[in-house]
Amino acid sequence: MPHKLTDSLSALSLAAAQSLMQTASLSNLENWRIHYLGRKGEIPRLLREVKNLPPADRQIIGQQGNQLRHDLTAAYEKKLLSFSGQLASAPASRPAQSPVEVRPGHLHPLTLAGRDLQTIFYQLGFQLVEGPLVEETKYNFDLLNIPLEHPARAETDTFHLPDGLVLRTHTSPVQLRSVLANGLVPPFQVYSIGRTFRAERTDASHDHTFSQIEALMVGDAISIADFKGVVEYVYSNFFRQSVATRLRPSYFPFVEPGFEVDMSCVICQQKGCRVCQQTGWLEMMGAGMVHPNVLRNMNIDHHKYQGFAFGGGIERLAMLRHSIPDVRLFQSGDLKFLRQFS
Repeated sequence: MPHKLTDSLSALSLAAAQSLMQTASLSNLENWRIHYLGRKGEIPRLLREVKNLPPADRQIIGQQGNQLRHDLTAAYEKKLLSFSGQLASAPASRPAQSPVEVRPGHLHPLTLAGRDLQTIFYQLGFQLVEGPLVEETKYNFDLLNIPLEHPARAETDTFHLPDGLVLRTHTSPVQLRSVLANGLVPPFQVYSIGRTFRAERTDASHDHTFSQIEALMVGDAISIADFKGVVEYVYSNFFRQSVATRLRPSYFPFVEPGFEVDMSCVICQQKGCRVCQQTGWLEMMGAGMVHPNVLRNMNIDHHKYQGFAFGGGIERLAMLRHSIPDVRLFQSGDLKFLRQFS
């Protein structure tokens, strides 16, 4: 069986490379991406078969599959850039007389921030994964080691739906789902980005709907030092300045040890200001080393592998970058506010 899958991966690699070389338009390139890398594409289909292999074979074949997915993703991005260059150099054409005034649009500030973050995580070799907004309690709570009595499960914190469903309260279930669905085996590094929901009162710093980015890295020698290096790289590139971090012990059910991440103030460069309350530090997100129970729930040997996970709000990052005083402005639809980012 492992030899059969190895042969299938080799044949798929050759076919994908040949098909990509013959791709001559953006529409064909998108069809290629869906066929090979999409959620129901050839690569995910083969990786789902890996979970049925014996543990020893599962690791070897899984690593080969993950490497192939990484290589094809890189090839796709390179091809996409070549088309982007052609489009950018093509002369713009427009009618001699336009019947209506053309009003150019622009992207939402959260979309702009999200795209910057995706570029940074791509540079770090992380794979983007996606999941549903309406989630099963099994994935949102149970498999993440969140006990039944935890306050996050209460109706005062979570939007509960019929049939044991909830509006996802964080993006953590996405990584768990992707590992189980695709049979990922260490080492791997994935991240997700998207909307999450909390049943809480809104104010200048809280909203019932917000965007979150979350990352997970698992391997046989992953440490807190690796985590700190990744986070400082992300923050430094996002804010385009050198950023330091500090970790404070904290409790989150899905990590052990857990910690709060503080970032050196990007407004005053740690000299002390109103934003950082004269401390020189900004509280950014929760993180930690993945709890053994969560690794076990992902069918990962927690005696052999360890990893880190972290998640934070994109609104928080955008507010600091643009000095936005109220998180509710992002969802307000206020054109006067939104046009500032054109």
